Order: sequence, then structure tokens, then C-alpha cells
Amino acid sequence: MKSFLKSFTPYQIIYLAAVFLLTAAFIIFFPDYMLDDTSNTLVLVCSVIATLANPVCELLISKQSKWNFGVDVLFIEIPELVICLAMGWYTIAIVTMAFWIPIDIVSFLRWTRHPDEQEEELTVVKRLGWKQDVLVVLAILAFGFGVGYLISMLPGAADSYLDALSAAFGMANGILLLLRYNEQWYAWFITLVLYAALYIISGTYIMLITVAAMLVNTCYGFGKWVLYIKRHPAEESVQQEASQP
Repeated sequence: MKSFLKSFTPYQIIYLAAVFLLTAAFIIFFPDYMLDDTSNTLVLVCSVIATLANPVCELLISKQSKWNFGVDVLFIEIPELVICLAMGWYTIAIVTMAFWIPIDIVSFLRWTRHPDEQEEELTVVKRLGWKQDVLVVLAILAFGFGVGYLISMLPGAADSYLDALSAAFGMANGILLLLRYNEQWYAWFITLVLYAALYIISGTYIMLITVAAMLVNTCYGFGKWVLYIKRHPAEESVQQEASQP
């Protein structure tokens, strides 16, 4: 644990401090802009927890740390499940229960099996080929529009297609993250943009803080993973061969 805490760079510490301070300022000075309806205390508390935990989780992913999955389950998925059910975003709620929580547990176990040879706190990461990229995009779009159509028939469903596409790109991010592929950053970037649209439509403005913070970290994490892969081409080749049938 001591070596893990020491692994945080000055930039990473400043990044987290800035997010926490911005969130605190938003809560103190602009409470009326946190949610359209602030009468639900549980939703309000969950929004604050998720806002603070998301940047922490994203930073741990950029650091190639398996502990991001623990933070995700306890402080992001469970609070966001409450928010989604309250907002009528049923696709994301279903995906959270049936996909995100189980895949986080499996991902933690898989990442534990692939530590870097020189730095054990890091997990080895890799990348897809362009043909695989195309197939992934087509699968995401087919799933998103198909599920969006079905969810639109449910009573109380809101923003069905946007909800479903957000869930689809988020699931792709989760699967690619499970398999340690660098392309998970692309899927996550699009997911964040779609989430931002949902939060603006619903008036959940406090969540825009975490979206903005995670967009910054997405660029940072993508750069770190790309540099790692370039510096460890042999490890990437071994991992790709091991994943083939």
C-alpha cells in the first residue's frame, strides 16, 4: 500500500485535489444546479459520491491499476444505479446490475494475473487490429439502436436511444478494459460525451464535473497506455499470441 500511494505523481495529486475542490464549491455555492429535483436525498448523496469517485477510478485505470475495479463497484456503480432508476434510464440500470458489477469482479481477477515484469503494480496492456476495431464499432451501433427501440416501449423510459447507446459504448469499454485493450479509451470517450448529453437533458448538472474531469483523464490515460505499449512491444506480442485459440 505504501508503494502504491507513492506511485501518485504531483500531476495526479493536483488533478484529484482540483476535482474534489470543484465539487465542494459546486455543492456549497450552486446547490440548486445539482439536480432538477433535490427532494430525493438519496439521489443527491449518490450524485456527490459518484462525482468524487469517477475521477479516482479513471486515474487508477490510467495507472494500469487493478484497484480501479474495487472503487468502481463500491463508489460508482451502486450510486449510479440509484440515479439511473430515479431518472428512468432503465437500459443503463439493467446493464449496471447484469454487466458492470459482475465484469468488474472478473476484471480484477484477470488483471491480477497479468502484472508487468518490472513494475508489479502495473498491468500489461495491449491493442486491437483495425479490422477488429471496425467489428467492435458495428456491434456497438447494432446493440445500441436495437436495445433503444425495445426500451422505448417501456412505460417511464426516458431518452431511450441515447440511454441505450451510452450503455452500449460503456459495455464495449468494460469488455475492452477486461481484456486490457487500449481501444477502451475510445469507447469511454464516446460514452462520456453521451453521458454528458443525458445529464444536461435531465438537469443533473453536478455530474458534468466528473464528465469534464474524466475527459481530461481519458486523454492522459490514453497517452500513458500508448507509451507503455510502445515501450513494451515484446510483452504485447506475447499477450496477443496467448489470447489466440
